[in-house]
Amino acid sequence: MVGTILIIGDQNKQGSELRDALKKETHFVAHVISKNGLSPSLVVEKEPDLLVMNPKTSYMEIMDLYYALKKEPQVQDVPIVLLMDESEMKNADLPSGIQEVLYRPLRIAEAVARIQLLFKRLHKVDNKNLIQRGKLVIDVAKYEVRVGDRKIDLTFTEFELLKFLCGNPGTVFTREVLLNKVWGYEYYGGTRTVDVHIRRLRSKIEGKNLQFIETVRNIGYKFASDED
Repeated sequence: MVGTILIIGDQNKQGSELRDALKKETHFVAHVISKNGLSPSLVVEKEPDLLVMNPKTSYMEIMDLYYALKKEPQVQDVPIVLLMDESEMKNADLPSGIQEVLYRPLRIAEAVARIQLLFKRLHKVDNKNLIQRGKLVIDVAKYEVRVGDRKIDLTFTEFELLKFLCGNPGTVFTREVLLNKVWGYEYYGGTRTVDVHIRRLRSKIEGKNLQFIETVRNIGYKFASDED
């Protein structure tokens, strides 16, 4: 399970607990941002796959943001989960774009499970033969790589290098180890070829607000873990 979840509202304890649980129990990238000074452009910049709206103090203010987001083509179809007190539901006129409602006080394990099920249903996620980190998805069976909705054209060696790094997030590998694991024992091209392939990979899969591969000075490279 993978995706970017944006929790919008006051940075209260329950929003932070939900973020931490999503990051710990899933491969979701989760952020909490305050509604103060929030704008549709800031939400678009975060490129969320799912929004959790947490209107602790102002339900109408969150609804104003909801309708503003529906005017933004990049996020108008992003599914939305609403956190509410059960008593508020009696008077709430929820728009059709709200896909799920979670009641406060949250039962965190249940909330994580329901968000996972919602995300899987809406995005038709199939984990078979997939390696998923953030917006990066590697389909091992099809030899396909996607960043969000964008298909990435990689050479065979670039694909194998990315698959190896992505399959071991947070682990630092020297250039020599990468040569051994990706190119094989009989490759004598030297460690410089690793730098060249890493540079090409980064140019293809990274961009603004997207960094997957990190250089560890004087050692080698690693794929960023969810905790980084």
